[in-house]
Amino acid sequence: MKKYLVYLADIHGKDIKIEKKLLRDIAAVKKDERTSRTSDTQRIIRNGRNADGIGVRHTRITRDIIDKLERCRIITRFGGGYDNIDIKAATRKGIIVTFVPDYCTDAVSEHALTLALMKIRAIKEFEERVRKRYWSAQGIKADMAKDVTLGIIGLGRIGGALSRKASGVGFNVISYDPFITTADFERKKTKRMRRLSDLLRNADIISLNVPLTREGKHPTFRMLGRKEFRLMKKGAYIINVCRGEVMDTAVLISAIRTHKISGIAIDVIEGEPRQNSYLRSGNNPTFDTLRRMPNVLITPHCAFTSTRSVRDVKRKGAMEIRSALEGRFPREIAWINPEVKKNYLKRFPI
Repeated sequence: MKKYLVYLADIHGKDIKIEKKLLRDIAAVKKDERTSRTSDTQRIIRNGRNADGIGVRHTRITRDIIDKLERCRIITRFGGGYDNIDIKAATRKGIIVTFVPDYCTDAVSEHALTLALMKIRAIKEFEERVRKRYWSAQGIKADMAKDVTLGIIGLGRIGGALSRKASGVGFNVISYDPFITTADFERKKTKRMRRLSDLLRNADIISLNVPLTREGKHPTFRMLGRKEFRLMKKGAYIINVCRGEVMDTAVLISAIRTHKISGIAIDVIEGEPRQNSYLRSGNNPTFDTLRRMPNVLITPHCAFTSTRSVRDVKRKGAMEIRSALEGRFPREIAWINPEVKKNYLKRFPI
């Protein structure tokens, strides 16, 4: 009988071969999936309350769930964000929380760059013409990268990779990030904007590459609201590959309708629907409104995906769980709540 139980509440792909290979000598690995018939809370309390380690992708791990976990040492988010986990509740309970910040940097940055290139080359408009059997290159505005200023908000791993790649293509890149040094801006081949307002006034295309945070000196929840949209250049274009909630959706829709901005390309939406589900009319008013707008391009939270990145996130997530089960602490870059150490050691002395 295996010493530990690892419960994967929902996974990338269809199998857990990678996770099992890395954990099978020390733990039984149990796979689950989200359904419309059962809430995440009911499902995890029923199937995972006795787990020593829990892996999640989209499942929400709330305080109600955490309070009922009896043996859990670690909750690992198999992804680059962690806004679906109640970090404070886990810390109080003495549970380590980790994520995988270093698995899809190239995939997401390339997705954002592709959307920017599609915008300046007017790919969507030209393709729609051809679908209507109209063969013409006239009357649609297209630009070259060297004539466009790309403003990047958030110059972390993904934003930094986007900056380097966009500079290589020829974009004039400017960036805003209050957490990094001037040397980092220079290394990532971008001009530093000291204030968000400066970026908004100067960017033709604005790319959002920030984590979703609600606390601290610079929270990102609805960081783009009425004031920020007013500051943007008329005809600016937005690309969002991070989280829908970093914008005030009502203000965004108004800005599109009034032609304050020329449109948006998004991989995420506020109140995002369950993965692998059909978006029935009325279930998500934000999606219903945006998808009917001709100057909106939507992809289904797929920027992260590639053969390599899915393999990497499964491997790195599983290894964080293994570390905890073997009595080790997580990688520094992956450990979300290092302040849990004291509470953790009371439960699981090393």
